[in-house]
Amino acid sequence: MPERLPPNPFNSFSDEHAAYESCLNLEAAGASLLKPQSCSTVQIHPRSPGLRSPSKGFLARDISSCDDNAEFLAGLSYLYVMGVIGTFRNPKGPGAIPTPQSDHSLGPLQDNVEALLSQPTANAEKLALAGDHYRCIFGWGEERRRNTILAHIFGQSTTDNIVVGGLTDAAQRKLAWATSSTDVVGRFTCISAIQELNIHRAENTFTISPEFHGPFDELQFSLHSVGPDTYEIHTYPSDLNAEYGLPDRVTLKDATCGKIPLPSRRYFQLHDACASFGGGRGCGTAIPGFGRRTGLWRVPLPFVFGTLITFGGGTEAGGHC
Repeated sequence: MPERLPPNPFNSFSDEHAAYESCLNLEAAGASLLKPQSCSTVQIHPRSPGLRSPSKGFLARDISSCDDNAEFLAGLSYLYVMGVIGTFRNPKGPGAIPTPQSDHSLGPLQDNVEALLSQPTANAEKLALAGDHYRCIFGWGEERRRNTILAHIFGQSTTDNIVVGGLTDAAQRKLAWATSSTDVVGRFTCISAIQELNIHRAENTFTISPEFHGPFDELQFSLHSVGPDTYEIHTYPSDLNAEYGLPDRVTLKDATCGKIPLPSRRYFQLHDACASFGGGRGCGTAIPGFGRRTGLWRVPLPFVFGTLITFGGGTEAGGHC
């Protein structure tokens, strides 16, 4: 069952306090306020890693502007689910697994990196493979070196229009600023989607074994930042690392001496937040097959929402907030 919100932890004169009170009020009123076809409430969770200040401010003000209107709050939540989680997860499930490249160990490691970098989008797969020494980032065995493919942290276009079928007419008018995933991601995650979220950008790609590709895209596990380029592997449900064949922790390494950037910590953090929300906050257990449906992404009430857009740690170079 989804966990309940703890008492309001914010300063009583802050925007966050007012927004959190709205979430508590809606939770106390119960899910019966919303029709089954509506999505979840929007809630801030104080135990989650802290939002970056601009994102927290936008979120708090948007929640407060709903004036405890359950219909508007449900619409706001829908935008997050469709606009943010939808960027990281294919609602139709993982697509066809790319064909693994033949024995990478026989080719030169660098593969003329400078030439590849001249056309980074066209050469995204070769760059990712070279940067990771043709090895799956989750294991360094020889078998996983020979059998690896390109993976993306976020896998969906952020320029697509958000399906509005989950919003009432009134909510559409209230939230008219959100016309695409780009609008939502840019407003609430401190990532400039237009400038940063090129799906084949080196910071968004890495090398993976085929058996991990589907579960990663399905948000069944994520990389939780614990240090410079070091991540704990969290599974949803928890403690399935051994079953998946995943290590408990991984440190990413660059085999090109800095020529090819490592995957972005911020992108992994947002993927981690989406996976935590989808698998760790009740969605995965309350609605079997969460996100696998086409059409609407329905989320039961009440849900802890802060994990969806949270970022731990400090500012990374290249940030836009």
